[in-house]
Amino acid sequence: MSNATDTFRTSADTAYEIICSNILSGKLPPGTKLSRRKMAELTGVSIIPVIEALHRLEDEGLVESKPQWGSRVITLTPETIQDRFALREAIECQVIRILCRKATEKEIEELYTMAQELDNYENEQKIDDEFWDMHYRFHLRMAQMTGHTSLEQTLHRINLFHLLQRAEMTAHQRELSIPEDNHRRIVRTIEAHDCDRAEAEMREHIFHSGVAIRED
Repeated sequence: MSNATDTFRTSADTAYEIICSNILSGKLPPGTKLSRRKMAELTGVSIIPVIEALHRLEDEGLVESKPQWGSRVITLTPETIQDRFALREAIECQVIRILCRKATEKEIEELYTMAQELDNYENEQKIDDEFWDMHYRFHLRMAQMTGHTSLEQTLHRINLFHLLQRAEMTAHQRELSIPEDNHRRIVRTIEAHDCDRAEAEMREHIFHSGVAIRED
């Protein structure tokens, strides 16, 4: 019995990973209908694990389902984008306030290294998949450093963040004005232990991205 359960979980995990990867890469763009049969063909598993994977993706905000209609990749409406940015702002502002109080010298040094690499990429206009993976790891690492798993898990669950990053990519390609120290300035406020200034800097960082997307 346990072997059957383990096999189902493995199949559901496989389906989840493949469908999620295709959504985040843009191969399954926003609004795409996710037929269970076609998803089974795509992932190489049966319908039941696909259903489980779609439920998980729905919980994470990447998929939406309606009775008698089925599932589709979530549509990026202005309301959806604003909703996710509001959640991201709430999480990340709390994260940076906590880090201002408790981040160690070693942690700050680690963030500086990550921020420097990000800023170098950005200044050289290398806004590609590797940049956005680094960008995601930078923000997730800050959440991990707080020691609060709920903050880390919530930020991780905002998988739509990856799709928003791709929208940001388009905005950056329009040559919007980006500070040369765009990410290092965030770390500097942590190092200064100035919680109010740090929160204001994080809000500005997120707001800039949000405006860029809404104006695109």
